[in-house]
Amino acid sequence: MDSHALLWGEIAALVRGLKDLNNHAIAAAGIRLEPAGVHVIGRLATLGPVRLTDLAHALGLDPSSVSRQVTAVERAGYVRREGDPCDGRATLLVLTEKGQRAAASVQQKRAQALKVLTPGWSDTDHEELAARLARLNHDLSANGHLLAADLETA
Repeated sequence: MDSHALLWGEIAALVRGLKDLNNHAIAAAGIRLEPAGVHVIGRLATLGPVRLTDLAHALGLDPSSVSRQVTAVERAGYVRREGDPCDGRATLLVLTEKGQRAAASVQQKRAQALKVLTPGWSDTDHEELAARLARLNHDLSANGHLLAADLETA
């Protein structure tokens, strides 16, 4: 098996494991939202108040899909809409206190789960993996345009 196939296999296993870890963290935090809704509030916690289109871009999703999730988290009291002080025609999505607490709680539960699941890992081990994943994420983002060109020539 070549190194790229090996890498893909490990990434696929990682994605499955992270999905399970995330579901556990959401349940442990007592949050009654779908994982997609938790992803929305987590991203808003990082970004701060943003327009729906900016949130969709940050999530890499279509605005109509994000709009449905925003509606669900808004109804549940995690998000509210406010007028954009820079543009009276636009609205910003803002986490409520409940949303801030939920995002922080899920993040804390994820970190605790990683600590439990990697008992023999040092802080350096975690930092090195994070750096390699950051490099992979950067390259995937920066070079995505190459896939379209490669597929056109195939």
